[in-house]
Amino acid sequence: MASNIKYPENSCRWFIEGDNLALVTNVDSSGNTTTSSRKRWKAVQEAVTDGLLLFYYAEPNNVSSIEDTPDIDNTLHLPLVDYVKKCLYMDEAGKAQDPNASSVSMNMSMMHQRRWDESVKRFGMKKRDKTGGTRVIVPANLK
Repeated sequence: MASNIKYPENSCRWFIEGDNLALVTNVDSSGNTTTSSRKRWKAVQEAVTDGLLLFYYAEPNNVSSIEDTPDIDNTLHLPLVDYVKKCLYMDEAGKAQDPNASSVSMNMSMMHQRRWDESVKRFGMKKRDKTGGTRVIVPANLK
């Protein structure tokens, strides 16, 4: 950015809404910090000459109680349930005294394993919409 803003990493933010990229700052074009709480963050008024370098990372939060929501793609919530069920049925099969009950539990475990594999390995990359994966911004064609 060709501007008077020193240390833009401290005063500029960006976010993605659909296919749009928004750049906001709490510093005006002369480099003074905006103090108005109502309009603290405004659109960047500076010229972008050499492009933008955007850096971000995401690490999901730990799930520590039954009320927590996993911090993963929304489309992976049901496959995650299948994974947990697969593990629980496998544990149940190992603890069962009756061979028939053990066999039924292993079959249920294998069914949930197939669902997990199909959801994640086959369709996982096509359904990403929350955290991770490649982001693509399609700017409007002004010509």
